[in-house]
Amino acid sequence: MIPHVLERILIIDDEPSMVRALARLLARDGYIVATARNGRHALAALQGQGYDVILCDLRMPELDGRAFYTQLQQRAPLLCQRVLFLTGDSRAADHQLSRTSQELRQRSHALLGKVQTLYARSRHLRCQAARLRQQGRTVDQPRAS
Repeated sequence: MIPHVLERILIIDDEPSMVRALARLLARDGYIVATARNGRHALAALQGQGYDVILCDLRMPELDGRAFYTQLQQRAPLLCQRVLFLTGDSRAADHQLSRTSQELRQRSHALLGKVQTLYARSRHLRCQAARLRQQGRTVDQPRAS
């Protein structure tokens, strides 16, 4: 039997009743739960502790979910994969999903451009190596004077 590893979960929400309910439910299932009432408090909590999952409300005072995520991208981009957004506002959720998918499209286009550039360089270098072989030289051999 594999021992159960306790996972740390950070809940970011400004509604105390929602935080209490989620924290109680997750703790009952064996998770270690910490809470923050807004994005600013969450960023402070992240400086002193690592979390396996971050549950974040989109609408909060001071630093909302979008702004928290933007700052997290700058400070700890690997943690962004662990963020799940919660909201009772379907328009806010749609906006966040649209924004995130647009960001992913931009990143994939940039990555594709880099791959195409590397492929073109690789083709160019292969052509140069083939010409050198035809001349009986290797890449590190200088041209005879």
